[in-house]
Amino acid sequence: MRRRKTLLAGAGLLCAGLLYGYVLIPLGLRVPCLFRRFTGLRCPGCGVTDLCLELLHGRFVPGYNWGLVLTAPWIPAVLWIQRRRPRRAGTLAWTLTAVLLAWGVLRNLWGV
Repeated sequence: MRRRKTLLAGAGLLCAGLLYGYVLIPLGLRVPCLFRRFTGLRCPGCGVTDLCLELLHGRFVPGYNWGLVLTAPWIPAVLWIQRRRPRRAGTLAWTLTAVLLAWGVLRNLWGV
C-alpha cells in the first residue's frame, strides 16, 4: 500500500513537471526565483528549471547549474545508503548540502 502511494505521488509529480515544461513555460508562465527577485543574487537552485527542460527535450547542456549536475548522481546513493546505514547517509546528505551552498556562493562571486 505504501509503495503504491509513493508511485502515485511520483507519477503525479512527473505529470505536473511535464505540464509545466511543455505547456506553461511556452505560454510564458514561469515560477520566479524569490531569492533572486529580492536579493539580485542567484540561489543554488537557479537554472534547475532550464536544466530540466533541456533534459526533457533530449539535450544535455550542463551549463545551467553545474552544482546540481555534479551532485544529482549522489542523491540516489543517499537514498540507498539510508536503508542500510542511516548515519552515513546523513553525513553524505549534509556534505551534498554544503557543496550546493558553496556552489551558490561561488557562482555569485565569480559570475558563473
